Amino acid sequence: MRGIWIAALAACGVAQGAEYLELVESQVYEAKGTAAEITKRASTCIAQVVRNDEVRFSDSSASADGIIPLPGVRSDGLVAAGPLVISVDMEAGVIVANSRVDYTVWGMIKRNAKSTLTFLAKDSRFKIRHQNIETLQKSTGSLGNDAYTKQGKWKGAGWEKAQAALEGVSTKLAQCVIAGPGGGEW
Repeated sequence: MRGIWIAALAACGVAQGAEYLELVESQVYEAKGTAAEITKRASTCIAQVVRNDEVRFSDSSASADGIIPLPGVRSDGLVAAGPLVISVDMEAGVIVANSRVDYTVWGMIKRNAKSTLTFLAKDSRFKIRHQNIETLQKSTGSLGNDAYTKQGKWKGAGWEKAQAALEGVSTKLAQCVIAGPGGGEW
C-alpha cells in the first residue's frame, strides 16, 4: 500500500522537488500623484476592496476505523476574521494588509486563498504583491481538513485558480486607486 502512495505522489510531482505558489505580483500601474498621495488613496481602496473575513471549513473524517467515515459525523472549523491592515508607511509608499479571497476549482470545489498583500507606490506608479500564500479547501469530504496549507504548483493542484483569484484582488484594488476611492465621476 505504501508503494502506491509513493507512486501517486511522484505522478503528481510532489515527490519530485515540490514547488509552491509563493509570489503573485501585479504589473506596474501608472497613477497621478506622489507616492504618499497614491498610498493615501490606496489606504481607502484597501478598506473597500480587500477582505480578511472569517472562513468556515469542514470535513467528515471522523471514523471508527480511520478509513470509512461515520455517517452524520462532521468536523467544522472556523478561521476567525482578523485585522485588515498590518502596517502603513505613507511617506515610503507602503501598505501591508491581510487578504482572503474565495475561488472555485474544477467548477465545484470551493477554496479560499490568503496572502500578505503589499501595496508599493512610487511617484506616478504602483504595484501590488501577494506573499505568504496559503489556501484551504472549504470542505474536504471524508479527508481530514487541516485548514490553510501552502499551495502546491504541481499538476492537478489548482494553483492557477488561486493565482487568478489573487490577481483579481490586485486588479480591483488597482482600478480603485487609479479611479480614486470615490469611484470616479458620479
